[in-house]
Amino acid sequence: MQKVNIYTYNPKNQSNEFDIYALCKGLNSGKPLEKPCPNSFVLACKNQAEKDFYTTLLFGLWKAKHFYPYHTGSVIPFIRISDFKQVVKEQAQIVNAEAFAKDVQKVKLIEAKQKQIYEQMALLNDVKRALIYRHFKSRC
Repeated sequence: MQKVNIYTYNPKNQSNEFDIYALCKGLNSGKPLEKPCPNSFVLACKNQAEKDFYTTLLFGLWKAKHFYPYHTGSVIPFIRISDFKQVVKEQAQIVNAEAFAKDVQKVKLIEAKQKQIYEQMALLNDVKRALIYRHFKSRC
């Protein structure tokens, strides 16, 4: 994988469709985000394949609590951008590209299925609410 540009998020900067955001404060430091927030880093990728690679890499590192040793701060833990860059760079070089690419595709399929299940659960909650709601009088 090519070297990705990592910097602190600033709302004044333009965003790219291939940008990945990672939380930098709190116990969830390193968690990949779909939308930016004030406390995040930006990984500027050049194409969709690179974005998928780094999103899955960050997700794996975050789930494995790989960023915990790098937390600093007594009240609100955070991760320094230099530590974040170092960890991401090291782990991107270590992973086996072919095997990881296969796993990236599997993770994408799982995420799509998970999103579908969440949507079905929301519909089921609406149905439950509608079944019970029809027994009550409306005050309007």
